[in-house]
Amino acid sequence: MSNVILQPSSNKDAREHYVDTIANPVSLERIGSYINADDYIKLQAIYPSGDCMIWGVTPSKINLNKWKRIKTGDITLFSNSGKIYSSAITTYKLHSKDLAVELWDYNNKGVTWEYVYFIDEVKSLDIPYIEFNRVVGYADNFVIQGFNILDDEKSNRVINGFDLESDLYSEDVTYDDFKEEITKELEIEETDKFSKGQRRVEQSWLRQNLFGRQTIFACGCCGKEYPISFLITAHIKKRNICNREERLDTNVVIPMCKFGCDDLFELKTDDLYNYLKDLSQKSLNIIPLC
Repeated sequence: MSNVILQPSSNKDAREHYVDTIANPVSLERIGSYINADDYIKLQAIYPSGDCMIWGVTPSKINLNKWKRIKTGDITLFSNSGKIYSSAITTYKLHSKDLAVELWDYNNKGVTWEYVYFIDEVKSLDIPYIEFNRVVGYADNFVIQGFNILDDEKSNRVINGFDLESDLYSEDVTYDDFKEEITKELEIEETDKFSKGQRRVEQSWLRQNLFGRQTIFACGCCGKEYPISFLITAHIKKRNICNREERLDTNVVIPMCKFGCDDLFELKTDDLYNYLKDLSQKSLNIIPLC
């Protein structure tokens, strides 16, 4: 599942970095010579516009161990002045001292923020620490200090409590993880007891296999291309009547856009006929006004 990264940004360096490489996205062309060709190709697929947003942390044993835990779909919360003011979704990470120097130079201790991670879907928030603390289970007077990553349980509370899940990026899920969660769900008769965290594993696997690293994809119904945040992984056969083998089949879903195709696809044939008939009848009763 996705985890939550806590990133206080109250000091001068952090405030400047936020402006330099998040509020003002960085062109891929600028960073191309500081990273290897494979990383550059992957970043081009993630950021087809040619612009990206970047953050980094300084080298230390503690920071490195935390940075290694970062994965696609993790959610960074930026905080300052007693509140969380924005969130962002992790898309990629790499280690490059040269890139960090190009972007941020060195701090007053002679080190740079070389453990880099890329982000997207930056959203403005206004969450006071006390509200965050009560959702997580911290004391009311807890203050976010230092780069940190919450464990699965606390992350789940924050993601669900503040609706921070990404529609575009998700963690990399293995087939074994996917298979395990499907098996667990089918063993539970009351499906409402199946947690949101477990359901996300299934959705992440299906979206991962359907879209890969592409950010633009065609709707399986109307054929128009949209950012994948506007596409649903729609079950060809209704999910609640799929057996185990069908739920494990990645071909059980197709992309459907949120601009009408998914709603129409969800309707049964008779329901669709009645819906269109009713809509047609209503249109006859509309009196045009000049």
